[in-house]
Amino acid sequence: MPAISGRPRPDLGRLLMLLAVTGLLLLDLAGLVRGSGHAGTAVLRWLGTGLVCVFYTLIIWCYLRRGPAIATSRSISAHAAAVTATWAPFVLPLLRGAPPGAGRAGIADLLLVSGTAWSLWSLRFLGRNLSVIAQAREVVDRGPYRFVRHPLYAGEMVSALGIAVAAGSVMAVVCWLGISGLQVYRALREEQVLLESLPGYHGYRNRTAALLPGVF
Repeated sequence: MPAISGRPRPDLGRLLMLLAVTGLLLLDLAGLVRGSGHAGTAVLRWLGTGLVCVFYTLIIWCYLRRGPAIATSRSISAHAAAVTATWAPFVLPLLRGAPPGAGRAGIADLLLVSGTAWSLWSLRFLGRNLSVIAQAREVVDRGPYRFVRHPLYAGEMVSALGIAVAAGSVMAVVCWLGISGLQVYRALREEQVLLESLPGYHGYRNRTAALLPGVF
């Protein structure tokens, strides 16, 4: 069985993501109106929630504009890793430890704001190429993609770390490590599709780091 498929398929994934992200956007907008957190970190908390709302809005915009893929991975393990890495961060708040003090809450909010802002920048340039599962459309090498090949995954890992820090438990940290491992695996499997389907990706891969310049 080939690892990728070039045959067009009904875009059920786009419909499901639009419904799910719209629901998340409405929930976060409600949270933005209510407000929460320590007085000393209220601004960061509000900013973080606001950025997440913008992030969800941009995801909706990208999915509405998305065209057909040139190729799609047929790997079940790659699909499972991508879906799990996308939705597992929502489990982190349930793994609560000790209530966060102002210091830990501030660090958590700073990580969330930084990661979400970086993800927003990445999503702005990824545009209609956005997909949860590995698909090929075109080589994107502008914006943060000049520095790393998978900036969106890197930003999501930083944001998830902020959620794990806020949860404040060993299980939350272990779960975050697992999510990060899935993101790395997801990126590597995605690159198989891109290398086989996009002629310009090989040169881009050779000159650009995957997630962290000078390290990986």
